[in-house]
Amino acid sequence: PTNGNCSKCTKTAQDCSTDGTRYKLDSCASGYQVSGNSCVVALAIGDILYSDMTTSSEIISSKTPIGVVFDVSRKLAIALKHSGSSLTWASSQVDIPGLTNYTSYNKTSDYNGKSNTSIIIAHGNSNGYDTPAADYCYNYSTTGTKKGDWYLPAGGELQLIYNNKTTLNNSLSKAGGTQLSDSYSYWSSSEFNNRGAWRLYFSNGLGFGHYKTSDFYVRPVLAF
Repeated sequence: PTNGNCSKCTKTAQDCSTDGTRYKLDSCASGYQVSGNSCVVALAIGDILYSDMTTSSEIISSKTPIGVVFDVSRKLAIALKHSGSSLTWASSQVDIPGLTNYTSYNKTSDYNGKSNTSIIIAHGNSNGYDTPAADYCYNYSTTGTKKGDWYLPAGGELQLIYNNKTTLNNSLSKAGGTQLSDSYSYWSSSEFNNRGAWRLYFSNGLGFGHYKTSDFYVRPVLAF
């Protein structure tokens, strides 16, 4: 019901409480998940994200795809395309205040890509140096999104993308996007030290602290 809840609903919320009685919705049928007072189709890695922020496992021709889901719990998606060329992380090798220095590549420790991106750009602007990788992601936009919505993924987020590379590449192909390439390394927004930041090589999933003035590709990420 529009104004009610369902208790132990086994189908969609519309099928519950036909007598008008209101209950708490606490379960859904297989393939559905609880969302407020409704049962909605469960989100899955590899689902296609559209400009209206809905998702589906297959292409819906009447909608505009803008990304592919790689993190269900945090509701994160990667852009359909990466940067057209490799980019430097920064034009200066300085230790950025507000960013944690990760001295080893802990694959699950940093999921703060959104705030990292803002900190990187702000420090560059205030201190007169360029931050091309973060800038590219911050300025990226699509139908339904605007400047500042997308960001440079942190190390943990980038690792999740790598871990699900095969599933994501299948969906990227469906949506007309560019696949994640085994030939490329991708920048994260996680800092190593004053000289370096972490990048991930997509042929083997190895992370390295690399000079910020080096060139690697970037793939923007969106929280939806």
